[in-house]
Amino acid sequence: MKRSKLVLPAVVTTATVGAMTWGVLAGPSTGTSTAASHVDAPRLVLDPQMDGSDLYAFVCPDSPDMVCFVSNYAPIQQFSGRGFATDARYEIHIDQRGTGTPDLTYRWTFGTQVGASQPYKLEEIRPGEPVKTLVSNGVVPLAATGAGRPEATVDLPGGGRTLAAKAADSFFSNAKTVGLAMTGSPIIPPIDLIKVLNGNVNAMVLQVPKATLALKGDATRNPVIGIWATAGRRGLDGRYPQMSRMGNPAMDVVTMFTMGETYNSMTPVEDRYNTRLTNFVLNPIGPRLIKVHNWSVKVPPAPRRDLWQIFFTGVATSTGPIRGTIRDDLNAHVLNQDVDPAAVIPSDQLRLNMSIPPSSHPNRFGLVEDDPQGYPNGRRLGDDAHATLVRMLMGEPAGPGSPSLITANEKVTAPTAAVSPTFPYLAPPHRF
Repeated sequence: MKRSKLVLPAVVTTATVGAMTWGVLAGPSTGTSTAASHVDAPRLVLDPQMDGSDLYAFVCPDSPDMVCFVSNYAPIQQFSGRGFATDARYEIHIDQRGTGTPDLTYRWTFGTQVGASQPYKLEEIRPGEPVKTLVSNGVVPLAATGAGRPEATVDLPGGGRTLAAKAADSFFSNAKTVGLAMTGSPIIPPIDLIKVLNGNVNAMVLQVPKATLALKGDATRNPVIGIWATAGRRGLDGRYPQMSRMGNPAMDVVTMFTMGETYNSMTPVEDRYNTRLTNFVLNPIGPRLIKVHNWSVKVPPAPRRDLWQIFFTGVATSTGPIRGTIRDDLNAHVLNQDVDPAAVIPSDQLRLNMSIPPSSHPNRFGLVEDDPQGYPNGRRLGDDAHATLVRMLMGEPAGPGSPSLITANEKVTAPTAAVSPTFPYLAPPHRF
């Protein structure tokens, strides 16, 4: 094997490659999850209840006037597993203006487990307004009924519904593609790690009307929102320092799993000032590693404004080089008619254009296969973000890229429990 001339942050040894590969395979659900992988930061190994594994956002296929968010924590659980932390705040943040600050936050707090269930409260928080309690006495079914227990689903005032429950992890991965992203060469693990790791998660599922989420309540004029999820545990001073953050389902891989602790403590407002983070996006290591082992492929030159667009600004004619009949204006905040373009800042968020209806024939590769409802326009439970990431790293959809790398190296392991086309979408937990 030829040595790479790349200057890497550390010597890439066999052990390092193995560790990185394990990290990615043990990583995201239903594709790959931003700095949210299955235990990507060291301190989360010791605090799995704070370990965010995946964030999803999509227009509901069974209720197209609604948007659904799914936020998963505490991955790789067996049958009964563990509950939600009782001294923590789990939050999903909505940015309507592209300022990197939340215009709307949904906050879950959980009480002490009683028998086979756990109580919780769900609040809606808007800056300058009184906190609104949406659910005051919700119940988490921690037993085998999990996400399939209708009694646990709560209708929300103003429309929508929510469920907090244990569920089967919808994680599927492309093992060889993971190797490409992290080492430049497809790697076949000696065992099927996905089946080993595809356990249960603690899931929060939230369905909300589009008008509730849109700037000025107008999803027609302002269809784009940015989403990220955080979790914080109460400290001795009574504050809740952020311990976990999820946005795009690929940022951990782009940063080669070297920024887990830093990223998890950052807010979107801080992203553009972190030169390590921005350099990983503008000049990613993955494509150069792939080139070493696949000399015939072309690596897009740095700076990678297309990746900047996908991760930090959203896709629009004015934000970068991605072009095409369905790709010109996709999910950038500047597409909102009531947004001040001068106030929009680059930041890592999962961006969703709520005006794009559910696909009648969803493609797991999303945008790179001309399915605009898929990743990076939000993220559906069936989007293969690992493979899509590699294709984007190699230049799609801004250019022709190297899609043959994926078709030649495909080894997809799907979750053993299929997701549902109706709320709450997630499968009931496995009974190991």
